[in-house]
Amino acid sequence: MKVFVVALAAGVLFVSGCASQAGYLIKEGSALLKYSTGARPVASLLSDPSTPADTRQFLRSVQSIRAFATTQIGLKSNDNYTRYKEVDRDHLVDVVQACDAASFDAYQWDYPFLGRLPYRGYYDRADADTEAARLRKEGYDVIVRPVDAFSTLGFLPDPLYSFMKRYSPFELASTLIHEQTHATLFLKGQPDFNEEMASFVGDTGAFLWLERTYGSDSPQVHDAEAPRADSELFVSLLHGLAVRLQSVYESGAPREEKLAQKKRIIDEFTAGLADGKALGFQTEGYAHLDRLRLNNAYLSLYRLYTDDVPLLKQWYDTHCGSDLTRFLKSMKELAAHGDVKAQIRTALGTS
Repeated sequence: MKVFVVALAAGVLFVSGCASQAGYLIKEGSALLKYSTGARPVASLLSDPSTPADTRQFLRSVQSIRAFATTQIGLKSNDNYTRYKEVDRDHLVDVVQACDAASFDAYQWDYPFLGRLPYRGYYDRADADTEAARLRKEGYDVIVRPVDAFSTLGFLPDPLYSFMKRYSPFELASTLIHEQTHATLFLKGQPDFNEEMASFVGDTGAFLWLERTYGSDSPQVHDAEAPRADSELFVSLLHGLAVRLQSVYESGAPREEKLAQKKRIIDEFTAGLADGKALGFQTEGYAHLDRLRLNNAYLSLYRLYTDDVPLLKQWYDTHCGSDLTRFLKSMKELAAHGDVKAQIRTALGTS
């Protein structure tokens, strides 16, 4: 799962606000520096005959993805992913997200430079669990999830980590292009647009890279198609669930009645996920969806990343000729005039 967490380096460079906020920024910013420093240059590792073959292959793929992202998509060229670090963990941070239990009003945290964002990352899982417990005590729906990568928006050059070697070619390309999209264009106060655009550019760019690198009929492309189809199916199911719940939340019923209806709807929905193959899922990753613990925070996560991806896809197809470079250029142009998605809806006649 990809996410732009927060430019935690700001915690070391700029501290403001209450003591708890300053403490968070300093602690997590220090951890970021720890995990960002001491990485070896990719060029040095590739020239070193002692570098393991799997690491060498991984680094060459990264170089190919970076070159494609900058020359063929138009993403920013900087020092991101030019260094590699071995770490003794299987993900980078744990992220907390929270949402009102009877609406889709997400809990927001304040950050210097970045404004308000609906997530908070922690390098220590115990700290994430403590924040999650605080929010649950206040009545919020909460999730805590592992995250493999995030962008520091140029505060520091983002390194590669050893656990990324387990990614498939598509997952690696999608992750790096997603995060480099954040480093290229980030709009303060528009977290949904930031994540939706990065998700769209990441996945679209990853498939283009696979086709350019391995061929459109290659095993690498075919291996990525079923997981993408399953992901799109899952998102569509979650969207349908969110629509049903939204009607409950807007009904004007007492809060306790809304919560009771919410539980019934989610229980029915989850039970219906028991037979993944009957629903059309192709991969084993969606074999046990009925075990999910769905709540508003979980649904808000998917909505944040995917709700208006179809809108961006329509713009990409109709106004950009299905050209990712033209799409990125148009996003920058629209961003200079305010709310990007509102402008797209007006231009498409869907507002």
